[in-house]
Amino acid sequence: MSVLDPTPDHSLDPTSDRSLGAQLADLIRAQIKSGSRWPGSKLPSESQFHERYGVSRTTVRDTLKVLAGEGLIETRKGYGSFVRERRRVRRIVRGHDHSGHVKSGKPIFDTLVEASGQRPGRRMLSVGRVPLPVDVREHLDLPTDVNEIAIRKRLQLIDDEPMVISTSYYPLWYSAGTRLEQQEAIPQGPDALIEELGHVFGSVREIHSVRMPDPDEQRLLAIKAGGVPLFRIIRIDYSTTGKPMVLSDDLYRGDCFEFVVEDTTVR
Repeated sequence: MSVLDPTPDHSLDPTSDRSLGAQLADLIRAQIKSGSRWPGSKLPSESQFHERYGVSRTTVRDTLKVLAGEGLIETRKGYGSFVRERRRVRRIVRGHDHSGHVKSGKPIFDTLVEASGQRPGRRMLSVGRVPLPVDVREHLDLPTDVNEIAIRKRLQLIDDEPMVISTSYYPLWYSAGTRLEQQEAIPQGPDALIEELGHVFGSVREIHSVRMPDPDEQRLLAIKAGGVPLFRIIRIDYSTTGKPMVLSDDLYRGDCFEFVVEDTTVR
């Protein structure tokens, strides 16, 4: 079968109540999802689509924009359109994520990515004290007279590609004057440092949601216009006494991660 038409017996119906552009999008979408057009493979040119299906180049162009908006394909200037490659990292959602990174001596993100056979990295975006956001105050149960909090905001990379915007908030009652407020990297990860300061993690609460990125987030994550939602995880870590310790606000590229919830509770 040719690259133009990897599945036999597919044509467009001009008598259908669906437009030719919608039918062409359905066809390409089905080919991608079935695997007959595989990740990284090049799509036919506008001229080839025109010759094969009798649709105008404008219709082809609009159809490809729709598929790009869905995150199924990407267009590389001067090279054509390609099926997007989706390298997924699996994030296991469980109550105690800290044991793995304590054993490895590395941050949780690094441990997760290396377990998938890929190379982690990061770029610090902001470190220091900021005005305390209202929702962070509520999640961390901080008094009304507390007006500042320490943050570490970084862009997490996988094989040099930006994948996650991570912002962590650390109350000043234990973070003031520590390395958590300093620009330098913390090789063992902030959570390990917090434990070195004498605080033991006990339980965790996560709040999951999905939204589209704003322009700054698109820029940081190198997301082209449309097509890639962000998976947001707000995570509050508590001490063994139930005191809120850290709030993490992580924005994951929705096309690069899958999340698995494990419950090891035996009943």
